[in-house]
Amino acid sequence: MRHLRKNKKVGRPTDQRLALLKYQAKSLIQHGEITTSRAKAKALAMFVQKLVTWAKKGDFNAMREIRKQIDDRRVIFKLTNDIVPKLKNRTGGEVSVIPAGQRRGDGTQLAVVTFNTNE
Repeated sequence: MRHLRKNKKVGRPTDQRLALLKYQAKSLIQHGEITTSRAKAKALAMFVQKLVTWAKKGDFNAMREIRKQIDDRRVIFKLTNDIVPKLKNRTGGEVSVIPAGQRRGDGTQLAVVTFNTNE
């Protein structure tokens, strides 16, 4: 049973999974949306939700938490100054996972991960 286990394993050891999520979160913030497998998209959405919540808080400790996860200052600047002001009025659901069919090579279910910046 997986009671109280929130993270999705996506078939990787912990260190590889965290590296994957950090890289995908960085790409999502830079480009606004990314396409990936549905399982990775759901894990990424939970990961980025936490980053957005910290960025909304905006105090020193929240910025330290973001800095632990993303090591690129330009990406952090874009998150805090471009993306979060658009999401200020939302109380959740800042990241959406939209199904995008199947991958042609192996039939994996794909999904597009994007920010819900529209009002």
